[in-house]
Amino acid sequence: MSDKLFGNVSIQDKKILKALSDIGIYISNYVTGETLSSIIWDKMPDKFDINQPEKGFLQYIHPDDRDKIRKKLIEISEGKDSVLHEIYRIEKPDGESRWIHSYGKTVFSDTEGKPILFIGSDSDISDLKETEENLRQSIKKEQERFNEVETIRQISSIISSSLDVEETVDRILQETSRIIPYRTGTVQLLRGNTLKVSGAAGFPDNSDICSLTFPYPQEGSLSTKALEEQKPIRSSDIEKDFPSFIQPANGEKIQSWIGIPLISHGEILGLLALDGYDKNAFTRHHLELAGTIGNHISIALENAMLHEKAFKMAMKDALTGIGNRHRFQMEGRILLEAAIRSKRELAVIILDIDHFKIVNDRFGHPVGDRILRRVADICSREIRSIDLLARYGGEEFVLIMPDTEYSDALKAAERVRTRLETTVHPETGESITASFGIHCCIPAPGERISRLLTRADKGLYEAKRSGRNRCCRG
Repeated sequence: MSDKLFGNVSIQDKKILKALSDIGIYISNYVTGETLSSIIWDKMPDKFDINQPEKGFLQYIHPDDRDKIRKKLIEISEGKDSVLHEIYRIEKPDGESRWIHSYGKTVFSDTEGKPILFIGSDSDISDLKETEENLRQSIKKEQERFNEVETIRQISSIISSSLDVEETVDRILQETSRIIPYRTGTVQLLRGNTLKVSGAAGFPDNSDICSLTFPYPQEGSLSTKALEEQKPIRSSDIEKDFPSFIQPANGEKIQSWIGIPLISHGEILGLLALDGYDKNAFTRHHLELAGTIGNHISIALENAMLHEKAFKMAMKDALTGIGNRHRFQMEGRILLEAAIRSKRELAVIILDIDHFKIVNDRFGHPVGDRILRRVADICSREIRSIDLLARYGGEEFVLIMPDTEYSDALKAAERVRTRLETTVHPETGESITASFGIHCCIPAPGERISRLLTRADKGLYEAKRSGRNRCCRG
């Protein structure tokens, strides 16, 4: 290096050189091989060697950045480039890692373009990088939070779009997995002092799980704890935390668990239980999400349950508890359409209690009401679960029996008729009788339930005309 750097400033002036180094300046004289290292490199065992730019100090540069710095220094030394502008990491001998921003350029070159004097500056930008990383992580977390909020909104919308309890339960299990990944799960609805599994997902046979019931409250049960404390409960070791937990008979062993109470307006609806096959399958963040999603699920489930209750009330005869005329019209139409599609026989039976007005006149309407309820109960016990029974009005009852020939419909009607005839009512000390009209056919396309009922009614009229307490075909 020449003995002068800038005008009259002597290169021997150590104070000036130290000041330059302290503010991050570095100088390389490619003629003499002399270098002035910036303070960042001042305490490194190996300094920059002009003659061997690919060695020495490079070992302290992070392995992921080392090649690009080596290549850049070789390009400068060969005159292929005159500017160094790089950001890289260094790893100090004490293990500390720092981010460096280095900017420099060739000040003087020889006739071949190779550098004579190169001057640059090093800046420690670790604090800036840390701030940048913190900001990046903050933005990432905010984006994740936004995505979670949007997912929860979507989940809530999908679950709430159904007012059928069974469908709502299925959607709860399906959609919850988008925000809290689980292996198996159940929705347990509170019925009195029992939690009944109303829906299951992920098990080898979900139908088997849906037969399970659990007592509530139960000492030592995390399910009970979640419902009583009205907040989600997490277990990373179910054997230790929940000794009474029932493992499924088939499948992998459940080791982690989250219980999400489903509570709306202070009323316990049930519990959403999610299972993991590994310990610590659920994080604290999953627990936070469980609290948020639990509120949305509870509202959707309550709406579906209220709708189901209202629907059942609208479809139920208030006096007898069986279906009413509205239910007969709606569900009867469904059974009729099924018979048309399958080309199978459909039986319609109408029965009318004989001389029921006399019962009301002699014993009063409260007694008449009790007898009507008893008649409905007798009819219900003598028919199949697939048959539709409804009170059509006053003392008239109608029955639709799918996939039933006339002979079988007649047998069913006779069973009911005989039971009525032989049942003595304690309020009157007497039995009652009923007349039956039966119509059976394979309905044609376009057939209406009202026309089938009219034909059955003709049979009823014939039964009444010919002496009552009998079954006639219409």
